[in-house]
Amino acid sequence: MTFPRFLKQYAALVIDWLKTRRASFVWRFTLLYTALLITLIAVVFFVLYQLSIGEISRSYQQQIQLITQQQRLFNEQMSEEEYLAQFSDQTQQINNIILAYQNAETTYGHLTSIPNNLLACPAQTAFLVDSISELRFYIGCIEPLANGRLLIAFDDENLYFLRVQFLRAGVLALLLTLALGILSGRYLSTQLLGRIKGINDTAKVIQSGDLAARIHISHRNDEFDLLASYINRMLNQLEDSFHAVSGVTDSIAHDLRTTLGRLRLRLESHLHSINDTPINEEQLQEMLEDLDHILTTFSAMLELSRLEDKQARSQFRHVDLNQVAEDVIDLIQPLAQEKQQTLSLIITPQSFIQGDKTLIFRAMFNTLENACKYTDIGGTIEFITTPTGFIVKDNGPGIADEFKDKVLQRLFRLESSRTSPGYGLGFPLIKAIAQFHKGKLELQDNQPGLQVHVTLCAHRP
Repeated sequence: MTFPRFLKQYAALVIDWLKTRRASFVWRFTLLYTALLITLIAVVFFVLYQLSIGEISRSYQQQIQLITQQQRLFNEQMSEEEYLAQFSDQTQQINNIILAYQNAETTYGHLTSIPNNLLACPAQTAFLVDSISELRFYIGCIEPLANGRLLIAFDDENLYFLRVQFLRAGVLALLLTLALGILSGRYLSTQLLGRIKGINDTAKVIQSGDLAARIHISHRNDEFDLLASYINRMLNQLEDSFHAVSGVTDSIAHDLRTTLGRLRLRLESHLHSINDTPINEEQLQEMLEDLDHILTTFSAMLELSRLEDKQARSQFRHVDLNQVAEDVIDLIQPLAQEKQQTLSLIITPQSFIQGDKTLIFRAMFNTLENACKYTDIGGTIEFITTPTGFIVKDNGPGIADEFKDKVLQRLFRLESSRTSPGYGLGFPLIKAIAQFHKGKLELQDNQPGLQVHVTLCAHRP
């Protein structure tokens, strides 16, 4: 394999590696960060160079220009002998500048001869001087005078050494910066991409059907842990919603199967005996009641969905809770009298809110109906209006703490056999109406019995 071919293959490998890394946000961020850092270091070194070596070079340039003007003036105003005398004094006093004067006879100053290939001032030329111990580089120019030539130069060896050292330090700093960027990218890739990979792996597990999978949260409590906690809470809510939907589906299937099965048996029985025994009005009424049960269940489910999704079209108005409560008492009173229950209304003065009067009436009626339904014969029920809602208290069997959250789910019934009348939508509908009014529903113990606290608005209007 030839060397150029090896370089091409190596360059191709590097390009492929960069393309692979380019797909990663961490490496793109690292490259940008490293490029900005290298640019900053380069700018800093450029400024330092101008303030140090560049300043020394400019100082030499200014000295050369000043001495050139001075020697030209002396040469014009003095005789040759006087000029040579002052020139000898000048060369003895100046150490950092090389001075040499050459006339037709000889060369005076720091050099024994003046090179012939130097440019006239202010242009400058680098030239080599062979001293006794070493060769040294100088930078200078020739100033033509009346009787000769004047060489003015400075030693470039020290400046050259400083430049080399400065460039070496700059290159080393840039290489260290590049290495730091690569190491930072490697660290970020290991840490950040590892955390992101953990989130992706958990998402794949959940996608495969394991809804119980959760993202690991470390002890660092950093931004990734905060994100993981939010995602885990969202997954908990989704899992609860999935189980709730599954429970609702099972409940609907059970209710519909029972009702439709009973309705089918009746229709099949009447179909076989229609010639002998025609269907009477009472039998038709029973079948209509079964159909009404199904339709009522679906209507309640649709109404609950609209309320939970904030899709119910309602215009809030000024509602007197006391007036609505009195209307509800008048409607529910026959049911309470049938069970010989004591139903009392306690009114709070000035109970006015902004809301939907029909929905508020529905929430009050459902709450009282549940209380009358589950309170024993001869029980006591209190209906209390508050400035922001209402409270219903009874001395019935109550609800155990482990079921207080479950009864707020759709179609959940404390009776597993599901033989008693009802749809399991009473409390969910009340809760949806309360949330629709920016309020809430709370179930508390009445010892014995149950307290239902319904808040319809957070603040009074």
